[in-house]
Amino acid sequence: MKKITLALGTWMVLAGSAQAGPACEYLRNYVALQPQTGDELQMQDQDGACLVQNGQWSAGFSSMLLAFDELVLRDEGLASLSERQVIPDSMDLQVGGIYVLTGRLPGQDYVMRLQAKPMDFTFKYKWDSALAQLHLEQIRLRSQYLREVRAQAQFGIKSAAGRALGADDLEQAELKSLNLYLDNQNLIQSMVMPALVMNMSMYEDPRPGIEKALLAARTSVQLMPDSVADRDSRDALLAFIAQLPAPQGRLSLNMTMDPPWPAARLESGLSVDQVRKLMSGMKVQARFNTGQEIPSVYVWLRDRLRHALRLFGPRKAGDDVSY
Repeated sequence: MKKITLALGTWMVLAGSAQAGPACEYLRNYVALQPQTGDELQMQDQDGACLVQNGQWSAGFSSMLLAFDELVLRDEGLASLSERQVIPDSMDLQVGGIYVLTGRLPGQDYVMRLQAKPMDFTFKYKWDSALAQLHLEQIRLRSQYLREVRAQAQFGIKSAAGRALGADDLEQAELKSLNLYLDNQNLIQSMVMPALVMNMSMYEDPRPGIEKALLAARTSVQLMPDSVADRDSRDALLAFIAQLPAPQGRLSLNMTMDPPWPAARLESGLSVDQVRKLMSGMKVQARFNTGQEIPSVYVWLRDRLRHALRLFGPRKAGDDVSY
């Protein structure tokens, strides 16, 4: 959660570091993008956006480089950025063909590029100062190998009501709703679990700790009252947890929080009573699709065929085929 928050904050603060001007001017002057080959970055204005091709970016928290085939940043939210504004009111970013390189070892980079399974990333948000609402309209990571994870969220930031967002305001954000879709073929076992294990001692067996966490998750779901999650939603969450740490299905999760969840307090830890209070105001709807369900298109077609057969097939006297 903390790493995700830092990553989102990085993009938002980077966007706010520009004094003024459209997306290309901002990228050229305030983001350390580099060409993958040659001396000049391929950058051009195109239909109200900035298009960058075959670039790479140093994430700062890693020695590796994030290379990409194409980056598109819309001018909206950047063209009207004031000199004193830290974070723009909106951002629309799309990056295609992302893969990782060392940036130092040409031979290894050549092999990594050959073996790469590129990812696509989308990040879009809008700040409503009048309502003090930050709308994370879409964040999505997708690839053929890792499949897809996408989320939408709504945050309240009362401290920034009526003005532009500042970097410190993000610490006061309160999560009001979250919609998550996780098509988790290979995603958790390839990215999430390795990251968790790397935070442990390499001489420590991670399985007991993972099993303990899964047990706690199952227990918390089983104890959810109907006012928080209905039986179908609880069953979906339990089915998902049962497949961890290598799930094969697709999880859809919709959550609303009243009262909202303060992000800073979630990271610093909460007491049992505080957790119980937050959970009491939560509403959860979940579905876990393992791929065994009948496709909705098939159901629709089946019902239409049945209806047609009733209309045009042989009928007995007194049969009613009207709907």
